[in-house]
Amino acid sequence: MTIISTKPQQNIDTVDGSFVPADVQLKSFPPLDDTIVFIKEIDWAEVGQRCRGGINNVGLVVAVCGEKLYTFGEFLAKV
Repeated sequence: MTIISTKPQQNIDTVDGSFVPADVQLKSFPPLDDTIVFIKEIDWAEVGQRCRGGINNVGLVVAVCGEKLYTFGEFLAKV
């Protein structure tokens, strides 16, 4: 009878199953690390200001289009 340990081995790499010396720290997947660093470096105050400016521009476009549509409706009512 073979006894199988359910305790995970500390010196086996979980990605490819290779043996890793006990004093080496496993690193994460590099693109994931780059993504996390990129997100942490974002200036969220600037993003908020730019979003408010963009929403303001959209509001202006909607107001102008609404005004033009109303004027067009008046024109059609007179015809």
